[in-house]
Amino acid sequence: MIFNKDRAKSLLLEFSLAGVPLSDQELRRFLRLDQLLSQNMDQLDLTRTDPRQLIQKHYLDSAKVADFLPEPGTLLDLGSGAGFPGLPLAIRNPHWTIILAEPRLKRLAFLEEAIDLLGLANVQIYPHKVNPLTFSVPIKALIARDFGPLNDLLEIAAAILPENGQLFLLKGPRVAQEIALAQKNPAWANFTDLTVKYYQIGPHERSFLALTKKSPNSVPPPAYSSLEIASRQNPRFRSWLKLLTGRQQRRLGETLAFGQKIIQELLTNQGDLILGIIATKPRDLVGYPLKSHYPVFFLRPEIFPELDVLGTGPPIVWLKTPTLPAWELNQTQETPWLLVPFQDPKNVGAVIRTAAALKAAVVLLSEAASPFHFRALRTGGSAIFETDLYQGPSYQSLPDLPRDDIFALSPRGQDIFKVNCPKGLGLALGVEGPGLDSLWPWAKKLAIPMNPRVESLNGATAAAMALAILKTRSLN
Repeated sequence: MIFNKDRAKSLLLEFSLAGVPLSDQELRRFLRLDQLLSQNMDQLDLTRTDPRQLIQKHYLDSAKVADFLPEPGTLLDLGSGAGFPGLPLAIRNPHWTIILAEPRLKRLAFLEEAIDLLGLANVQIYPHKVNPLTFSVPIKALIARDFGPLNDLLEIAAAILPENGQLFLLKGPRVAQEIALAQKNPAWANFTDLTVKYYQIGPHERSFLALTKKSPNSVPPPAYSSLEIASRQNPRFRSWLKLLTGRQQRRLGETLAFGQKIIQELLTNQGDLILGIIATKPRDLVGYPLKSHYPVFFLRPEIFPELDVLGTGPPIVWLKTPTLPAWELNQTQETPWLLVPFQDPKNVGAVIRTAAALKAAVVLLSEAASPFHFRALRTGGSAIFETDLYQGPSYQSLPDLPRDDIFALSPRGQDIFKVNCPKGLGLALGVEGPGLDSLWPWAKKLAIPMNPRVESLNGATAAAMALAILKTRSLN
């Protein structure tokens, strides 16, 4: 990398005047950072500071406070932005572990490139907004540079700092006003050992404020374990996207459930199937019956809609799917049962919901969509887990089965009101489009009487009507 000699002289001079001498390695790293920042400043909206003032306002202001820090530990740079004060501190003090907390995607890309370019092995990135309820990274100290008023930072620091942990703030000359306001905040009682150091960077008056946390964490840990996911490239996020296709959902034996009502019911009644809960923030989970062993995944709001294809909002439940028992050829039922070949998961969900309401069993034929497809779950709700479901053969093989209790439901069959039907009747429904007419003899087809000008009914609707008719007849 070729450096601008004039820029190198300016850096050395400004740092020397401020009493911050630079080693050759530190100078090279600051020059690399300066060049990278200058190249990306406008495109990535990194800072609005005039390039001529970057040395004083960003590099030197951040680097100067390395002299004020105690013995090394893990330091969280809250709201790091383009890496200030974290990157300069990491350059000057390689014995500290610096965590840059920054949620904005453009700035995250810049920070990743900067860490690699500068060769800073002591720097990590926390690519999220720091939420006191979910942040669980062990740290020794928290630092923020002009991030916000001291009063606003007290509660965050009280929640995430350990006992004897330290809060460091880089401020302007009017820090006394912020301290006076913060002392009225109840969270102030968590801190002691207030120290303020004033220093000069060129014409700029600056201050360094330090507080020590004297009490244990004021916010109890959440009742669940959580992980934050910020990237579309995250393997877990990509695996969830695969569950939105029926083939992958079957192959993986997992699915997603959307919608407040079914999620409440799943969390209450199907706890053994829950693999995790997906949300964007802790507030999304208020009112849901969570258990401590349910892992919670917090997605960045920017990527959550890519998973929320039904637009129901958070949370989403990730669950494993039960294995359906095989339907036995000689299996009989005391109540009617449906043989379902529907390839549209919404129709599968609807017909299972109908079967549950009318106390019928369901045999899902090999052509049928999975009852655990997210669209089937959205339509069928918790009834899918409360209905007797079986995995059956192909619909084309049904007419040849050696059973006389299976009938096809067709608009071109015998009047269902006039046929003496067995008590545990099996109703074969037609696949969307071709139906079953060409496969079944007239004597094994039942029809619901209707206006001859209407060609057919929706399969799920016809099944509901037929089951209702059969139930009515059994009561008479």
